[in-house]
Amino acid sequence: MSPTVEVRAIDALEELQTGLVRYADQAQATLAAIAREVQRTLDWLEERQRHWRGEVQRRQEEVRLTLAAYQRCLNSGDRDHPPSCGREELAFLDARRRLAQAETEERMATQARQAVQAEAEIYARDASRLRVTLQTETVKSIEVLRSKVTVLRSYASGGITAGGVLAGALAFGAGVVIGAAMGRAGEDGSAGAGVPDSSGRELTLQEFHPDIRDILLNMIDLDDSPVRDEADYHKVSKAEMVAGFAKLTQVRRWISQGATDQWLYDVDQEAREGGTTEAQSHYNIYKVFYGDNAIALERVGNRYRVLNGYHRLAVAQELGWTTIPAKVINS
Repeated sequence: MSPTVEVRAIDALEELQTGLVRYADQAQATLAAIAREVQRTLDWLEERQRHWRGEVQRRQEEVRLTLAAYQRCLNSGDRDHPPSCGREELAFLDARRRLAQAETEERMATQARQAVQAEAEIYARDASRLRVTLQTETVKSIEVLRSKVTVLRSYASGGITAGGVLAGALAFGAGVVIGAAMGRAGEDGSAGAGVPDSSGRELTLQEFHPDIRDILLNMIDLDDSPVRDEADYHKVSKAEMVAGFAKLTQVRRWISQGATDQWLYDVDQEAREGGTTEAQSHYNIYKVFYGDNAIALERVGNRYRVLNGYHRLAVAQELGWTTIPAKVINS
């Protein structure tokens, strides 16, 4: 009797994988929203500082003018005919009171901004550590789940044997078996207007990019990589690349399920309407890894030489990825 796989358990793993992607996106969005709110508070306090600083200067001038008027009044009479300067005195005293109030408001605004700034700097350091954790540990977890699900799906559908699953897991650590189920389209990802073939049928992205396939990372020669540390990331920061890899995990899943170009573009529509930039979209990540600037490799014996994509490969290696979508030239 051949062993079976509980498909509902695999579905649960896929739901967990999707949940992790959603959690990472939402957590990053929340951190960004908090940062914006903190900055708005600092800007408002700075505006209050400027306002009361201006009021202090204006009221200092009022004090100077009312004092001068009071002194002129006092000097306008003599010993036998002392002047009546009550109105001028009251104006002077009122100007001094208003100046003291403005100075108090300016001092309070300054102290408040300094206190908020200090707390904001502490928060920024904590948020930065949390962001790095989200961009590394979460991405690693998602990749492990994706690899496991790929193997189990293929085994459940008869694509590989139980021995193949075990051998693949032992050979590659994350449970990736070469060619396992990556060419199969799912049953729920073909919606949307893709690129039609000669018969008018919409091509899936997997069909549209037959030259791009998953390559084992440990088969790629990175000895000549110019990427050594974060200073080597120029066009796109390392943090942005790590965040992109979190989305790539979900994009690869959708492509394996038969997503089309238009379907993938529409996935981000709600996020775009909420202010997400095109560069942060799943569709842009798809273009980066499957478009004209895809990672390009050349087959040299049993290994691959890098033609393009050292930065992405460096991030993938650091995150513990075992495979990466790439275009193989002259293979």
